[in-house]
This record gives sequence, structure tokens and C-alpha cells, in this order.
Amino acid sequence: MTPGSVSTLHHWVRASLERQRLPYLLLDSAQAEDSHLTLQRWKVPYASLFEETHEASLPEIAPLLIRLSGLAPAMLEKVCDWAEKLGYGAPCLSWMESPWPLPELARHLRQFHAVGLSDEQQMMLRWYDTRILPVWLACLEPLQREQFVAGLLSLQYINRFGDVAVLLEVDTAGAAPDAALMDSPLIHLDDAQYGMLVDAGDADTLISHLRRVITDETNDTPPRLLYEFVARYQQRALAAGIDDLDRQTQYLLLALYTSGAGIEHPDFIALMQDPPTSIESFYEAMQALSDDVWEAGPPLWGVQVEA
Repeated sequence: MTPGSVSTLHHWVRASLERQRLPYLLLDSAQAEDSHLTLQRWKVPYASLFEETHEASLPEIAPLLIRLSGLAPAMLEKVCDWAEKLGYGAPCLSWMESPWPLPELARHLRQFHAVGLSDEQQMMLRWYDTRILPVWLACLEPLQREQFVAGLLSLQYINRFGDVAVLLEVDTAGAAPDAALMDSPLIHLDDAQYGMLVDAGDADTLISHLRRVITDETNDTPPRLLYEFVARYQQRALAAGIDDLDRQTQYLLLALYTSGAGIEHPDFIALMQDPPTSIESFYEAMQALSDDVWEAGPPLWGVQVEA
């Protein structure tokens, strides 16, 4: 699938229907607000996964399960085109096949609106954000995963690099678990699982902040390269005790402007032996580094341009 390829998702739907499966889109409308109004205007059947939850009064940001079967050909193509554009613009689109009708599948997926934590608290989980979705599936224990994918025959999404990734492809759907009370989450996470989900968006948050600071430079860097580079050096910053967003931004600016070479400079290594804890002091220390540190290597985007 490529951006602007109107027919690719449409072809997937047709193939799904030929296999006598029911194709659905799942749209996280927190990243495409008021999408429910578009679907209502087009008379496209959907179900909000916020129904029967405390967030039911927020339809404008609800996750929407959209039924694609039964649509007229022209409307089907229109919906697929619209959804693809949203999916390539933000991490908000996944799609799935199921033997279950819309009400039953929506009721099942609502069971994962919240998860239980080890301290007996509950947490709302936006697992349908496609930055979180693969981590969510990866962190689940086998039985928990079986509970979540019950009723699904396939599950795909557009990842942060604009590629289609397949998370599930099976021939037979599992049995639906017993319905859980809305105040009693079906899934309970241990501390390690919770940590994986919390960490899932850390690099994205830092990249978003960097894009505001050096907009042109980050836009000139290929998304996959930028993400992998930032994620790698963010981990190094954390290992050095740089655990807040503002200081991590300063750390990454040096890494990005030198393709990582500045991080290896002896003067910076010495600074990291006892890094300032306040952003003001850390910023001043970074600015006080010599030109040799800041010019230790070419900028990451410059390397790409020259290549």
C-alpha cells in the first residue's frame, strides 16, 4: 500500500468478502476528530468503542469500528480512500477481518477499553493508536492474547514509517471470552507489561518535540532513520540519567547535529559523568561545549542529502 493508492484497501475489502469474511476498519478518531460526523453523513455503519464506558460522551475522539461489508461500490471506494489518507497522516488506522457482525465485535473490543494494574488501579488504554497496537499485542501473555484476538481472522495497520504491517493472520477465529463487567477489566497487566506500554510512545514524544525545535531538519530526515536514531540515543540518554524531555531534547540535538559523533567526544563524555539536573544548567553546559564537540560529525540530514 502506498499513500494515495485509492484501490489497495478497496482490493483488500473485496478479497475479504470473496473469502466470506467481514472486513472492518478501526479508526482512532482522537487523531482524526469528528470522523463520526463524516460516517453519519455518508450513512456508513460504525460502532463507537466508547459506548457503555465513562468516555461515551466523547464521540468526537472515540475509536470507531467501521463496517465495510454491504456498502455500495462507490461508497466503499470513497470510505477506503478517506481512511487511507487519515492513516498515512497519523497513527490512527488499522483493519481486520472477523466472522462476527458489527455489534458483537464491537462489544468484544470494548472489553479492552481499560486494563487492570498491579496496584489494583485501572487505566484506560488507547491500544488502537497504531504506535501502541504492536506493543500491546507483544506484551500480552499467550492467554491474554487469545482473549484479545478472539473473533479476529486478520489484523493489519499502517506503521509509523508508512508501511503496512501484519499482526495476525489465521484461518479460524477463537471463541469469545465471557463478557466482563465494565468496572472489572478483562486484562490485568504486571509491572513489566505496563512498562512496555509506557515506553512505547517515548521516542515518538521526543521526536514530536524535536520537530518543533528543528522543523526543517527533521523533515529532511527519512522517518525510519529519524525514529531509529532518536530511539537509540534516547536510550543512551536514559542510561546517563537524562530522564526528562527537555534535557533529552538537548542531548538529541547534539546527536542529530553530529550524526552521533558529538556524543562520543571526550568533553561530552566527561560532562555526562555528572550531568546537571536542571534544564537551565544542562542547557548552559551544552552551550559551553567547544565547537570541536558540535562539529564532531556531519548532521544526520546532511549525510542523507549528500548520499
